[in-house]
Amino acid sequence: MANRPRSLVLLLFAAGLFAAARPARAQFPWAGARAVGMAGAQVAAVDDGTAAWSNPAALGRLEGWGVQLFASGLASNRNDMVGAVDSLANLPFQDIASGQRLDLLPELVSDLDSLVRSDTSVIFSGVAALAVHYRGVSLSVGSLPYAGIYPVIDLTHVVPNGGPVDGLSFNDTGLYLLGLSAREVRLAYGRGFLGNTVLVGGAARLVLGRTYFARCGVFDDCQNKDLGDLVNEAFRENASSSTEFAFDLGAQVDLGIVRIGVVGVSLNEPDFAVAVGPGAPATVPLPRQIRGGVAVNPLPFLTLAADGDFLKSDTLAPGTESQQLSLGAEFRIPLFAFRVGGFRDFAATQPHWGYSVGVGLHLPALAIDASVLLSPKGGLDPTDLDRQDLGAGASVRVHF
Repeated sequence: MANRPRSLVLLLFAAGLFAAARPARAQFPWAGARAVGMAGAQVAAVDDGTAAWSNPAALGRLEGWGVQLFASGLASNRNDMVGAVDSLANLPFQDIASGQRLDLLPELVSDLDSLVRSDTSVIFSGVAALAVHYRGVSLSVGSLPYAGIYPVIDLTHVVPNGGPVDGLSFNDTGLYLLGLSAREVRLAYGRGFLGNTVLVGGAARLVLGRTYFARCGVFDDCQNKDLGDLVNEAFRENASSSTEFAFDLGAQVDLGIVRIGVVGVSLNEPDFAVAVGPGAPATVPLPRQIRGGVAVNPLPFLTLAADGDFLKSDTLAPGTESQQLSLGAEFRIPLFAFRVGGFRDFAATQPHWGYSVGVGLHLPALAIDASVLLSPKGGLDPTDLDRQDLGAGASVRVHF
């Protein structure tokens, strides 16, 4: 019997490595305010009901009843796509195309050229759920939204006063949005062995997938829209629904002050159909992702954690990949918890650090947490068009 937990862990690792042979298609979603406050470092550190979404093995450590409502999200603006699109949309395009404002032509061509660079996109992932857990069993209802907004650039039609073959008036540069909202019912279970030294767990998921696809031209219909308008249009006019099953597996090893964890999510990677349209893919997969982490408790009130994606993964924006390293710390005093973190996506063509802060009020039966994440570029203004990363999370938990 002593060999059985070890065999389960080896089997889980083997399944994870086998699953990793095909790429995922989004940055790894962080579940809840604690995860955002620690910049995504949760695979080994998670200690609440979000374990059903971060690493179900950790449910085996939870005792008593718990009810948790949480939401979180992270958006990344790769290669300053938002700023370039905003600059293009605000140029007097018709005046340039007719030859009246040729002085602005170099600026227009420069913005178009910047959008041609690989990795130029806005990508998003998030979690919103209500989870109930009791002694290792968790039932959740929630959603995993993924999205990619990316440009398709026309560098053929760039001649002022030109005709249909090369005329700037016929330029077809546009933005595409591809999204997947995985609404689901998730049943998860975690169990400890050898006095909770080894924990294993899994989640079975009934997923109601809803895909979205939309396009708008930068020089026509996009000029009166922001990215939020494009998202809303996709939600209203071009959605397709289908239902699939998915499953996750996770493991943790507790070595005293050190915990090691690994999780594989959406291991069967189900596909969801996309509404037919020019430029639309036939299907969008629910991303299969493999992530590992370590958490250290050098002092009873201090947790240090690190997570990393095992492989680069594709996202919903073609040509854009993600491979995160997450570092986080949590400092606890009576009634309060304070968190800081940083993450870096090494798959980005312009890798950089984004930084997070979070705070929690923890009463005997109630915990309230909130956190934000910002990249240094763009300062403290979350609406700055130069912002590279923007994230936030909130959570309310009742436990007894």
